Amino acid sequence: MKLRTKIAIGTLGFLMAALFLCCSLLISTSKNALLDNAIDYTSQEEEKLAAAVSSHENELSEIEQKLTASTVLKYYFFQEMLSAAAGSEYTLQSGDEILFNNSGINAAAAIGIDNDSISKEIKMQIFHFQEGDYCIAGQSIELCGQIYQICVVRNITELFSQINRLIWECIVIGLIISILACGMIILFLKKTLTPLEHLKKEAEAIASGQYDRRLVIPGRDELAALADSFNAMAESVEQHVKEVEETSEARNQLIHALAHEMRTPVTAICGYSYALKSVKMNAEQKAEAIDFIDMEARRLERLSGRLTNLVGLANAQMEWKEINLSAWEIQLSRIFRNSAAVSIVVYKDGNIYGDQDLLTMLLTNLCDNAEKAGATEIIITINSEMIQVKDNGSGIPKNQIGKIFQAFYQGDASRNQSGFGLGLALCQKIAEIHGTTLMVESEEGKGSCFTMHLYNSFTSL
Repeated sequence: MKLRTKIAIGTLGFLMAALFLCCSLLISTSKNALLDNAIDYTSQEEEKLAAAVSSHENELSEIEQKLTASTVLKYYFFQEMLSAAAGSEYTLQSGDEILFNNSGINAAAAIGIDNDSISKEIKMQIFHFQEGDYCIAGQSIELCGQIYQICVVRNITELFSQINRLIWECIVIGLIISILACGMIILFLKKTLTPLEHLKKEAEAIASGQYDRRLVIPGRDELAALADSFNAMAESVEQHVKEVEETSEARNQLIHALAHEMRTPVTAICGYSYALKSVKMNAEQKAEAIDFIDMEARRLERLSGRLTNLVGLANAQMEWKEINLSAWEIQLSRIFRNSAAVSIVVYKDGNIYGDQDLLTMLLTNLCDNAEKAGATEIIITINSEMIQVKDNGSGIPKNQIGKIFQAFYQGDASRNQSGFGLGLALCQKIAEIHGTTLMVESEEGKGSCFTMHLYNSFTSL
């Protein structure tokens, strides 16, 4: 079931419940008001009738014969009835003797008037008789020592018919309002929740690989905020997918290059191993073969180490630590003590933050590359703003500068063919995990200058 259908059903249910409650209260209030009016009117009419009949007590007391007195009382009662309001019927009786009754109902018995005592209050009763509804008011009075029961019977069948019509009118009106409200709610929800349909389609498109899809919802409501969050998520997913694709492509290239790079030493090792096993060789030839196998094996070991470092740095989690420049200068002096071409200049006007071992690896690789390029003078400069390695080697041709940081790329002028083309790629990766890049300035025949700027995000001046 769709969301808008659920909301429409729930809203319509609450609306119908509210209409039912309102109609019930309206009908109940109206019914009580109508019945109260009918009861009050009947009670007042009965009270007036009883008072009018009682006013003839003196006249009746003068009549000595009881039969004649009853006849005169009926006459007076009939006269008072004629002057009463229309729509009412009356009963007059004394005990079981009915003196007058034009209602057809034993009203005194219906409302429970005692025949032997005088009632102090008017008794009221809503009475249903022969498919009709009646409001009965009555009481007992004493005239000339005789107890009489006087009742007023008012037909309120039409009143109940009005109440029933009111009930059906409320039901019909409620149904019409509910139907109209249901249609309006469905249209409103369809229009309001249309962005969710768009959101669903865009999510399906992204799931199918269309990562550039975006959703535009005008306004400042929750759906617009949801669209903004969705777009941010889609952008993040697209960026992540691009990074994954780039990483995957880089690794594929790395694997292909590694396979190509390892083919030569492996072929040489296999060839010399086969010669040692199958070909008669003198001691000098055997020694030469063993030395070559050892050299190629060590080359493969160095290649494996470089690749391990390069791949490991791709997923490295950096923990920034403060590097003391004085202590680092001592460490670098020990590392390069056998290299006459390397000189170290450290400005101790502040500390830097980073991974000292990785930065040391960067410097050793840059110096190693410079020596392979024929440099006789290599200057390492370190301060709180940058790390720089400048050499006077053969330099890098302009058409190769953009390629030197690619893994396994080797240019004759920039690196000696005894390398693997991984040193500068490793250096650039170290710079990247420190939040910066390794910049190069070079002129063919005059040397190169590699600079890594240290930004405020990990320096302390």
